Amino acid sequence: MPRKRKRQAGTSSKGSRSAAKNRKRSSASVSRHDTSRKRKPAFELLRLRRQDRTWEDAEEQAGIGRRAAEHLLPRAFFRDERGRLQARGYDRYTRKLKIHTTKPGELRLVRARGSRDASLVGTWSNAVKAAGQGNFSLIDAFPRNIFIDGVRLATSHYEVSRIAAAAAESDEPFESIYSLVGAA
Repeated sequence: MPRKRKRQAGTSSKGSRSAAKNRKRSSASVSRHDTSRKRKPAFELLRLRRQDRTWEDAEEQAGIGRRAAEHLLPRAFFRDERGRLQARGYDRYTRKLKIHTTKPGELRLVRARGSRDASLVGTWSNAVKAAGQGNFSLIDAFPRNIFIDGVRLATSHYEVSRIAAAAAESDEPFESIYSLVGAA
């Protein structure tokens, strides 16, 4: 039968446990914050590799090495039959993206679950930007009734023109959908 451990004199069991928990929480929250900040360039590296850029060009433009990106997003990469690192065509990592609304200066955060949803948000954002310049062909080609994180991406000319007008009135019109937002 195992023996009970004796407490040391002058220490309480509750005080030391809560202090240990607080130390764990504080260090975990810092590393999680740093990780989310580092994931953004890793997603950029993935995007560039999927566009058939070389590893060197993609690393230079994204500002992160392939080993660091593989460490942050392990399921987004694989090793081919020769042992070389390759980017998968699709990943299921969640990203926080910003989209414009009909109110000037207001942006809505949506969570795109996977690279396909993130790509749809980027395509829609580019179509809205083109519609603001009078070219509605991209928004006409965009599929209807697409929902990302419960938010329908507007495709009617009326809604899109209102969103484009509100974005033009804001302080920073049509900024990047990734700017100032870490990945989830």
